[in-house]
Amino acid sequence: MLYAKTRCLLALHRIGPYHHARFLAAASLAYLRVLETRPQSQEYLWRFQADAVYGLHQLYGHHSLEEDPPSDQIVQQLAEILDQLQPQTIVSVGWADRAYQALLVLAHQRRIPVVLISDSRQRDEPRSATKEWIKRQLLRGYSAALVAGKESRAYLTELGFPPAAIAQPWDVVDNAFFAQAAASAGPRQPHFLCVSRLVAKKNHAGLLQAYATYQRQGGRWGLQLVGSGPLEPAIRDQIAELPDPQRVQLLPFCQLEELGPLYGQASAFVLASSTDQWGLVVNEAMAAGLPCLVSSAGGCAVDLVEHGVSGWCFDPTAPSALAALLLQAERQSPDQRAAMQQAAHQRLQAFTPETFASGLQQALQWAIAQPRFSRRAALTAALLCRRP
Repeated sequence: MLYAKTRCLLALHRIGPYHHARFLAAASLAYLRVLETRPQSQEYLWRFQADAVYGLHQLYGHHSLEEDPPSDQIVQQLAEILDQLQPQTIVSVGWADRAYQALLVLAHQRRIPVVLISDSRQRDEPRSATKEWIKRQLLRGYSAALVAGKESRAYLTELGFPPAAIAQPWDVVDNAFFAQAAASAGPRQPHFLCVSRLVAKKNHAGLLQAYATYQRQGGRWGLQLVGSGPLEPAIRDQIAELPDPQRVQLLPFCQLEELGPLYGQASAFVLASSTDQWGLVVNEAMAAGLPCLVSSAGGCAVDLVEHGVSGWCFDPTAPSALAALLLQAERQSPDQRAAMQQAAHQRLQAFTPETFASGLQQALQWAIAQPRFSRRAALTAALLCRRP
């Protein structure tokens, strides 16, 4: 059971079906309330409406769907929400937005401990000494953290956050949903599946280069790409250049209920990202029983993929290595496949909505027992949230 009777406000951009599954698992937090800071965001094209299991609040007054409202409006709205709810703890899914920074300031003023949720890793992008210093100042104001996995835990520790105050996991899905959907999808078809936005960091160019080599080397399976994004025209052009472009299918963004059968009909899953803080689709594919080929640049690879055991890892800059693994996946025997499925299932036991709820419990209890308030963190956040 989670920390009983805690009044907790959790702030994030927008609730999607993945968050909803986590929050349902945390429903024994009787006073859990969720704040959407960008409720109309179209970063992910979810058709999803949260139900009334937990309270829902939203900021308004946005000039852009992907930006927070003006700073003065943020502070006023957040103050009203905090006055209404009187939370004992605040959970912030990130630290870089004005809304999150304003929350940190108001929490400092009201002596409400704040839990940070983070899946950032040191290697996500080139790091600036100035920005890293600013992060260190902000982190002084957070009492506990909930992270995605080993790499995000290591990054917070490197920035000076107390290791004992860090819990996990954050990035989980409803494993049972994907297992059941796959089981009822009918027989598997001979193709690889890739689910991701059509953006540069997902490295469809490298995947298609590897797939071209795979075809030339006698590979027979097809490739199904699922996702939407600005690179769709370039991806279609690259598909047309393949030795056999007819074996590639490109589907648009799919809602959760549409994804389950797609996982169930595929024979293996591949994610070739050049960088990825986690890669939640790997959780989904593993839950659906798919052998997974995962870029070593993805955060989930460290926690979920033991090469050759629970899946395969590859260097996203080496398409020839991926091509070889595509052939290996096609030639996997039934016994080898079953062993990999079992190993992946075991890895996933640490990444469920229930383990999220347990990690949240741990973080909330730590924050309440050992709150941290920092004038320096509050001043830094106040300066940042006033920026244009």
